[in-house]
Amino acid sequence: MKRSSILKMTVLALIVAGWVVPVRAQEMVTLPKARLQELERKEKELEKLTGELAGARAEQGRLENETERLKGQALQLQKAKEAAETKTAVAVAATANAELPLAHDTPPLDSLPPWKKGDVVDAMDLLNHYRSEAGPAVKRYEAQRIQVRGKIVGFEKPPFVRPYVIILQTTERKWKVLCRVEPPVEFSAVFTTQHGEELVGSTSAGARATLARVGQKVVVEGHCKGLSGQSATLSGCRLVSVE
Repeated sequence: MKRSSILKMTVLALIVAGWVVPVRAQEMVTLPKARLQELERKEKELEKLTGELAGARAEQGRLENETERLKGQALQLQKAKEAAETKTAVAVAATANAELPLAHDTPPLDSLPPWKKGDVVDAMDLLNHYRSEAGPAVKRYEAQRIQVRGKIVGFEKPPFVRPYVIILQTTERKWKVLCRVEPPVEFSAVFTTQHGEELVGSTSAGARATLARVGQKVVVEGHCKGLSGQSATLSGCRLVSVE
């Protein structure tokens, strides 16, 4: 081998050795103990902070869910309160309307002249007399057919029977005057319409006629059967007039 070639290879080997030695030296660099401990401490702090962050996020989610739950409960309570207040207001109004008696002056029975045919008694007076003076009322009203005048507040039509019932107004809603009326012979059927507000008669030919309506004033003639419970009843009645 020539001397020049040997020289070139020697130079090349020296260059390669110069590259390798620094790399190996770099791989084998050691840190000071204090620096290593500081890095380990910071790593632990980072792990701790990461755990705390995860816990905080979980707690935030729990609090958000609890907040939504409480909002839902508050809304339900508010709706329940409003419903209860409305129900109470309706009940109070209904009670007030039911318990407020109508103003009506009923003369004492001993201040009236003897009953004679053709006399008409107000439905409110009839019931008040039975309530306050039952004995004299029986003697005055149950000896003959009487005529009663009053305002219609409702109808009753029992099934499978011809008579219908006119309910007349009194001073209190819970007290009633019931008049069981026989319909005219030309009507084969009697029934209520307009949600119970109107009484209609129907002939066998299909013709219809309105007999009476709630709110009208009527005169009814019949036999007074006295007071039973909170109702004074007349039976075998006929409708004398409708205003």
